[in-house]
Amino acid sequence: MKFLSLVTRIGLLGLGMILVAVLSADEVWDDPKDSEPTTNALADIMLNEWALPLLVLGILMSVAMIGAAYLVRDERRENLLWEFGGEEE
Repeated sequence: MKFLSLVTRIGLLGLGMILVAVLSADEVWDDPKDSEPTTNALADIMLNEWALPLLVLGILMSVAMIGAAYLVRDERRENLLWEFGGEEE
């Protein structure tokens, strides 16, 4: 288990170093675009090109929220009796 944790940490460190190297490269920042994005262009892209990925993301997020709500529930007998005002036998 410690080996897996070590490999994970080294992998995350390597990924961070790669991201820093890519984002700090001059080629990424040298060629600025002439036109700025507009709200209409963003809406068009989100509704036409990204409709299915956004739908899948929404479904995954709702499943995660339902699962979190289910896991938080406390159904031990003493808590249910206290919540509903019942008495133990």
